[in-house]
Amino acid sequence: MKRAWSVLLRLVQMEVVDASGKGGIVAGKQSNRLVVEHEQVVGVDYSVHSPTGLVGVGARFERCRFDGLRFQNVAFGSGMELSQYVECSFDGAVLTGAAGYSRFVGCTFRGAEIRDLTADYLELIDCVFTGRIRSTTFWGAPAPGSAERFTSDLAFLEKQGQPEPPGYRTLALRKSNEMHGNDFSGADLVGVAFRYGVDLTRQRLPARSDYLYLPDAEAALHRALALLVDRPADDLTARVEHSLRRMLDREVGTGQRQVLFREVDYSSKGVLRPPDRLMFDVLRKAAAS
Repeated sequence: MKRAWSVLLRLVQMEVVDASGKGGIVAGKQSNRLVVEHEQVVGVDYSVHSPTGLVGVGARFERCRFDGLRFQNVAFGSGMELSQYVECSFDGAVLTGAAGYSRFVGCTFRGAEIRDLTADYLELIDCVFTGRIRSTTFWGAPAPGSAERFTSDLAFLEKQGQPEPPGYRTLALRKSNEMHGNDFSGADLVGVAFRYGVDLTRQRLPARSDYLYLPDAEAALHRALALLVDRPADDLTARVEHSLRRMLDREVGTGQRQVLFREVDYSSKGVLRPPDRLMFDVLRKAAAS
């Protein structure tokens, strides 16, 4: 088992960035970037060293602390290998960037701010979130275009005279992302979506009044459409019907059986437009029936 203690000794600013960054903190003149490649790191408290970026390449972190760090361009699972984070804490951290091929097990994100995170291949098991998650989609299966990206990556490697990395095909072409046992109940979810088959019955979700949870999204959406039948056939009704049918296609049609909505995502300065007000009205009635 390796401990990347050398990582902690090279936080001093360097004039030249080491492109490989293997097992160390790589820094330019304006930032300190933690880059850990093919290392197993156990029990390191990175929060006292204040790196401003994190790149994991085939790395495994166990019981490490990243509390309070501000990562403006994180790459949790860079490259074509899986990086894992087991029982690590990101409490109070600010995280933006890409999850890449990463897996988090038993990690905490208490009071953290996560925003604009690209999470096509992110896996989450038994993690706890409070604070705010903004403009992020969690995928139950790799996002559309994953197979095409895999083919493009192989073509690039071939041009470079490099072979396909071991295990990359399994990662890139997997059928699902593991996501269960996570606690989002204390989190503030703004512009957050769960798509492509995230089983929301296996997560703890916020239950505040401004959230609307549909445990059987397909049935609820059809009931909502039925409630529009008795309304005047005007533009307002047509717009709401279009939105509901789009949800059936985009959410249910791609494998998402449960859906979580939040009114603030549809409001402007805290005010719902008439079509969105009517949409939430029929959805709440459908959910209650």
